[in-house]
Amino acid sequence: MTQDDVRRDCLVAGFSVGGRARTVGALALFGAASAALGAPARADDASTDIALTLNPIIGGIHESYDDRVHVPPIPIPLAEVRERYGPFELDLDGLPGIASVRSYDALQGHTSTVLSLFEGVARVWDPLHRFSAGVGQTLYNQSTHYLDLLGIGGTRETQFSRVTGITYQAGYGVPYRRGRLEAVLNYAPAMLGTQNTIYAVAHDPPGIDPERAQEIDTAVRYTYPVGRRGELIFGLRYINYTAVYAERGGGLSDRNVGLLPVIGYRTRIGR
Repeated sequence: MTQDDVRRDCLVAGFSVGGRARTVGALALFGAASAALGAPARADDASTDIALTLNPIIGGIHESYDDRVHVPPIPIPLAEVRERYGPFELDLDGLPGIASVRSYDALQGHTSTVLSLFEGVARVWDPLHRFSAGVGQTLYNQSTHYLDLLGIGGTRETQFSRVTGITYQAGYGVPYRRGRLEAVLNYAPAMLGTQNTIYAVAHDPPGIDPERAQEIDTAVRYTYPVGRRGELIFGLRYINYTAVYAERGGGLSDRNVGLLPVIGYRTRIGR
């Protein structure tokens, strides 16, 4: 199996897993959409927003099968795009892999990690715009380069992991003072992917290990209007991501846990 085959299988797996769960989620979303249609959309309900938030990690922990590292409080930037039409919304957010995070562990030595993620969710609000339900897709790419001599025969190595899966979302929002208070819960119960390990010495074959993962991602936000088109964003986010090896007896592959204060700015574009 080639690297391209492995990566293609990762993406296909995210869409093929959990057929029964996806059916139940789709029926629930359809029911919510049917209720929302009781409040027809107006032309002035359509809008497009873009936002940039900074998310520093507090007490973040990165754990793998044989080590545990405390992640420094780096202000992770996230780009967000939201398209709205009446009760319906399409929300896209992501982090491009533009920078690496360096850390040190007594067992693993010096490491350099690059993380990128993408999440897209289609949601629908009830006629009062207080409760929402949504379904979407989450994709993680993580590459860790071990800078010291490790692995097979004391060689340097790089681990690349790509995991994807269906995400289900529930939300709640209510006007508060001049702004709006919102809470959201994202749950990805069955993500699949593959971890590839590449060694610096050419005659050492790469390792290929299938992974299974799940994630809980929940947040509370308060948005405060600034001018005609802008909003300030303040919030708190909690992420708990755990991946295990599908083989090897289901041992731990990767765990990322942390609290992230959120501060950012959103603006409406177009009319």
